[in-house]
Amino acid sequence: MPIDLFRIRCFLVIFCVLLGSNTQAQKPSKTIKLPAKHAAEPGAAGVYDAPEEKAFFPYGQDSLNSYIKRNMHIEHTDKAVSGKAIVVFIVEADGNIDKAEILSTSGDKDFDKEAVRVVKTVRGWIPAKNKGKVVRSTSMLSVTYQLK
Repeated sequence: MPIDLFRIRCFLVIFCVLLGSNTQAQKPSKTIKLPAKHAAEPGAAGVYDAPEEKAFFPYGQDSLNSYIKRNMHIEHTDKAVSGKAIVVFIVEADGNIDKAEILSTSGDKDFDKEAVRVVKTVRGWIPAKNKGKVVRSTSMLSVTYQLK
């Protein structure tokens, strides 16, 4: 009987040691750095790609979509045409847009050009923040059209 009790105690001690070392090994180190694309560090020209708080349009997505639709000037053709362009831009610290350009084309150069023009006119963005400070950051919008 004492041998069985000794084996049980040894098993429990070994089990606890293994269990304890596994949980410690799974804790992340405090010195691990995030990859550059996920870090909240400024890139070229002090522009953040992933700030702690992203820039946003304060009046909501519906209001933004309505503004873009009202201000797009596309020539209507006889045929039905549709597409989508993704515009990437910088939201400056004052909430204005700078350096808008096409990230993904709609396939229609005229529409892409007009999408960039209209996105540059959107004012009143709430700028991004990083560590409590207002910073320049990148953002993007998807602009769609459907001509009938």
